Amino acid sequence: MKIEKMKDSVFNTINEYIKTLSNIEKKHFKEKIKQINSRYKSLIELKKTKNSTHEIDPMFFCFEDLPPTGKEYWFMKFVSTKPKDERQLLAMFGDSSETIRINKKKVKCRKHEGKRNGYMTAWSYDNKKDLMLNGESLISMNPDKVIVSNKQGKINYKGKFPKYFLNISKNNKELVNLKLTKPKDKSDYFGFGNYFKSFVGYSLINLYFDFTGTLNKKKFSGKGYVQKVVVIGPFIPWNWGRIVFSNGSILSYFEVKIQISKFNHKLQSTFEFYDSTKNKRYIFKDLTIKRFGKKNPRWIITANKGKIFISLKSYSSHKFTFKKVGFFTYSEYLSEVVDIFMEDCDVDVSKLGSGFGLIEDTSGYVL
Repeated sequence: MKIEKMKDSVFNTINEYIKTLSNIEKKHFKEKIKQINSRYKSLIELKKTKNSTHEIDPMFFCFEDLPPTGKEYWFMKFVSTKPKDERQLLAMFGDSSETIRINKKKVKCRKHEGKRNGYMTAWSYDNKKDLMLNGESLISMNPDKVIVSNKQGKINYKGKFPKYFLNISKNNKELVNLKLTKPKDKSDYFGFGNYFKSFVGYSLINLYFDFTGTLNKKKFSGKGYVQKVVVIGPFIPWNWGRIVFSNGSILSYFEVKIQISKFNHKLQSTFEFYDSTKNKRYIFKDLTIKRFGKKNPRWIITANKGKIFISLKSYSSHKFTFKKVGFFTYSEYLSEVVDIFMEDCDVDVSKLGSGFGLIEDTSGYVL
């Protein structure tokens, strides 16, 4: 009863306050209340557990009503499965609730009807690194299509689950034309995830594809990975890797941590391997990640107390810096498998073929 009386008292006070306002002030006040209510509903929706294919496109092809410290990004990564083929393609775009500096450029993430100001990057490796598109951009959203554009060119991603099309052009010249389809093997082809503590956390969707098409007018096919992630709160350090082998097998790992000077506390980690020849998934424990070198770094990844071992070397990279409240560095490294062995595990590593993929390495904190 006391709580109900307190609620009544609060609402009565608000109503009395509204009566004293002018018509313009009342309109402004109601708009603010509507914005707060909309952002609250958006946050509640993000915290809900999702698992249905019907929820994929509505989450992917939409802008979230981001609360303060909110950020949303779309990632697309494509790796050739042709043996010894180093070619990879990456695209990223996104926006945030407030102005932020990305690579020293101020990005004002303003809203428009069905559109938002944001940032995009698209780059590839085809014998050499090619930074296709980069910088502030306009993101236009439809229920089955997103177009990201600036004076340089545009990213056009469209379709309905589980088939999509990606086109990237620069100066009206087509650089990328891909068709994305459900994997021919029986591997997972989508997954939702979220983690929240009160009003801080993240929600994401991962999509896994086979793809065919062209990169720089040359045939390009393999395994694709598309993600949308919404973060409410700060960016904190993580390490992530996804390696695709020429026989279609995939190795992936993820670690998020609190890192201040010499203090390093692991919050979450996963290490998985999918064997395409047996359609079998392995989950390993005791993930360790060791990096060596600066300019062209190498990594040694181990699990199961050293019984799982993989050595990787990078051959191209791209770096992002984010500055607002704090400073955050996010680096993408295209990498190749140098050595791998799996002990006490029925995986024949001699049948994997060559392995190429992406390693993400981050540091710092930004709100």
